[in-house]
Amino acid sequence: MNISFFLHTMAKKPIQVRIDEKLKKRVEKIFENLGLDTATAIRVFFKKVYLTGGIPFDIRDDGYHRCSSEQLKRIEKAYQESLDSENHSKPYQMPGELDDLLCDLDLPKS
Repeated sequence: MNISFFLHTMAKKPIQVRIDEKLKKRVEKIFENLGLDTATAIRVFFKKVYLTGGIPFDIRDDGYHRCSSEQLKRIEKAYQESLDSENHSKPYQMPGELDDLLCDLDLPKS
Protein backbone atom coordinates (compact mmCIF):
# COMPACT_ATOMS: atom_id res chain seq x y z
CA MET A 1 0.00 0.00 0.00
CA ASN A 2 1.30 3.47 -0.85
CA ILE A 3 1.75 5.22 2.51
CA SER A 4 1.36 8.67 0.97
CA PHE A 5 -2.00 7.68 -0.54
CA PHE A 6 -3.07 6.06 2.74
CA LEU A 7 -2.25 9.17 4.78
CA HIS A 8 -3.94 11.54 2.34
CA THR A 9 -7.19 9.59 2.19
CA MET A 10 -7.65 9.25 5.94
CA ALA A 11 -10.40 11.30 7.58
CA LYS A 12 -9.06 14.44 9.22
CA LYS A 13 -9.83 15.02 12.91
CA PRO A 14 -9.04 18.22 14.86
CA ILE A 15 -6.67 18.14 17.84
CA GLN A 16 -6.71 20.62 20.70
CA VAL A 17 -3.62 21.10 22.86
CA ARG A 18 -2.82 23.64 25.55
CA ILE A 19 0.63 25.15 25.00
CA ASP A 20 2.48 27.83 26.96
CA GLU A 21 2.01 31.08 25.01
CA LYS A 22 5.71 32.07 25.06
CA LEU A 23 6.77 28.64 23.86
CA LYS A 24 4.10 28.69 21.16
CA LYS A 25 5.29 32.05 19.83
CA ARG A 26 8.94 30.97 19.83
CA VAL A 27 8.17 27.70 18.05
CA GLU A 28 5.87 29.39 15.53
CA LYS A 29 8.72 31.76 14.66
CA ILE A 30 10.92 28.73 13.93
CA PHE A 31 8.15 27.18 11.83
CA GLU A 32 7.78 30.46 9.94
CA ASN A 33 11.53 30.50 9.21
CA LEU A 34 11.13 26.96 7.84
CA GLY A 35 8.18 28.00 5.68
CA LEU A 36 5.67 25.99 7.73
CA ASP A 37 2.53 26.85 9.61
CA THR A 38 1.86 25.15 12.94
CA ALA A 39 -0.71 22.71 11.56
CA THR A 40 1.67 21.54 8.82
CA ALA A 41 4.52 21.12 11.31
CA ILE A 42 2.27 19.00 13.55
CA ARG A 43 1.20 16.88 10.56
CA VAL A 44 4.88 16.37 9.65
CA PHE A 45 5.58 15.26 13.23
CA PHE A 46 2.64 12.80 13.20
CA LYS A 47 3.71 11.34 9.84
CA LYS A 48 7.29 10.92 11.09
CA VAL A 49 6.03 9.14 14.23
CA TYR A 50 3.96 6.86 12.01
CA LEU A 51 6.86 6.12 9.63
CA THR A 52 9.43 5.52 12.38
CA GLY A 53 7.11 3.72 14.79
CA GLY A 54 8.02 6.04 17.66
CA ILE A 55 9.08 9.51 18.70
CA PRO A 56 11.55 10.61 15.99
CA PHE A 57 14.08 12.11 18.42
CA ASP A 58 15.66 11.40 21.80
CA ILE A 59 13.69 12.44 24.85
CA ARG A 60 15.82 13.26 27.86
CA ASP A 61 16.24 15.81 30.59
CA ASP A 62 19.89 16.71 30.66
CA GLY A 63 19.37 20.42 31.36
CA TYR A 64 21.05 21.36 28.09
CA HIS A 65 18.38 23.80 26.93
CA ARG A 66 17.72 25.50 30.23
CA CYS A 67 18.44 29.18 29.85
CA SER A 68 17.53 32.09 32.05
CA SER A 69 15.29 34.77 30.58
CA GLU A 70 18.37 37.04 30.42
CA GLN A 71 20.30 34.41 28.44
CA LEU A 72 17.37 33.98 26.07
CA LYS A 73 17.23 37.77 25.55
CA ARG A 74 20.97 37.82 24.76
CA ILE A 75 20.58 34.89 22.36
CA GLU A 76 17.67 36.63 20.60
CA LYS A 77 19.66 39.89 20.41
CA ALA A 78 22.68 38.07 18.94
CA TYR A 79 20.42 36.32 16.43
CA GLN A 80 18.82 39.62 15.37
CA GLU A 81 22.27 41.21 15.05
CA SER A 82 23.42 38.29 12.90
CA LEU A 83 20.66 39.10 10.40
CA ASP A 84 22.04 42.63 9.90
CA SER A 85 24.46 42.65 6.96
CA GLU A 86 26.42 45.43 8.69
CA ASN A 87 27.61 42.78 11.17
CA HIS A 88 28.83 40.30 8.55
CA SER A 89 32.54 39.94 7.92
CA LYS A 90 33.87 40.12 4.40
CA PRO A 91 34.34 36.78 2.62
CA TYR A 92 37.87 35.41 2.36
CA GLN A 93 39.28 33.09 -0.30
CA MET A 94 41.35 30.38 1.32
CA PRO A 95 44.30 30.08 1.51
CA GLY A 96 45.24 33.17 -0.51
CA GLU A 97 43.70 35.69 1.89
CA LEU A 98 44.56 33.91 5.14
CA ASP A 99 47.05 36.64 6.05
CA ASP A 100 44.36 39.30 5.46
CA LEU A 101 41.97 37.40 7.72
CA LEU A 102 44.56 37.08 10.48
CA CYS A 103 45.38 40.77 10.12
CA ASP A 104 41.68 41.70 10.38
CA LEU A 105 41.38 39.51 13.46
CA ASP A 106 44.58 41.05 14.86
CA LEU A 107 46.13 37.61 15.28
CA PRO A 108 49.78 36.73 14.64
CA LYS A 109 50.50 35.42 11.14
CA SER A 110 51.47 31.77 10.72
